[in-house]
Amino acid sequence: MANCNQFTIAQQSDYLALAVRAARKAGKYLRDLKKDQIKVSEEISKDIKLVADRESEAIIVNELLGNSDFNVLAEESGVTGDSRSVHSWIVDPLDGSVNFLENIPLCCISIGLWHDSGPLFGVIYDFNRNDMYTGIVNECAWLNGQPISVKQKRGAESSILCTGFPVAMDFSSANIMYFISQIKTFRKIRMIGSASMSLAYVASGKVDAYFEKNIKIWDVAAGLAIVKAAGGAIQYHGFPASYLIDVFAGASMELYDNNLAIGDMTNE
Repeated sequence: MANCNQFTIAQQSDYLALAVRAARKAGKYLRDLKKDQIKVSEEISKDIKLVADRESEAIIVNELLGNSDFNVLAEESGVTGDSRSVHSWIVDPLDGSVNFLENIPLCCISIGLWHDSGPLFGVIYDFNRNDMYTGIVNECAWLNGQPISVKQKRGAESSILCTGFPVAMDFSSANIMYFISQIKTFRKIRMIGSASMSLAYVASGKVDAYFEKNIKIWDVAAGLAIVKAAGGAIQYHGFPASYLIDVFAGASMELYDNNLAIGDMTNE
């Protein structure tokens, strides 16, 4: 399990502050865009790319590379910086692009720091509400500087599960029925169109769990760290070559063990 003990307390504070600063700069850019300034640069199957995605990413990457020795893995530009570094910033410059385009205020900026294949800390900036979620694994998680924690343990029949359908989802009848069999025991299911916001809601006790398969690592890198820092359980499998990852994060592992099956995953 990666942990931030490899950094001094001062270094932890500095790196977290750097990520927060980068998120705020990009968030201001996105928040200030007028509706008619939001342009689609590419449409891929059921997904879209916005000019704003690239511009936000450039702001974040420039800030991170200019003030640390770590490489950056970002959604739009891939890996930049020192490829020999065992630490990686993992960036989604705008998680929830379709929501952003349609003026649905469920989108955010996600910046995580990982060591090899494990999370160290994360920053999720809900720029629509000016809410900053931060967390350092094995330390604490915060919302706007105030400590947060996951919900108290309860069974699936009383729990809210956030999930989603990734772009490459197999919508065959068999796969859909299998998915329903996994989630049907939960009291309520929510799909909000942003994995990062879903994980922020888990970390702050708004919902009980998040579960999704074949999602990109930049969608969940920061959120997994924050949920873990908030006292939650995380489990994941995948990532290195394809950047795809299967994810569970929740108030307790019982919600996963008793209801969801993701396969051979890394238990955190």
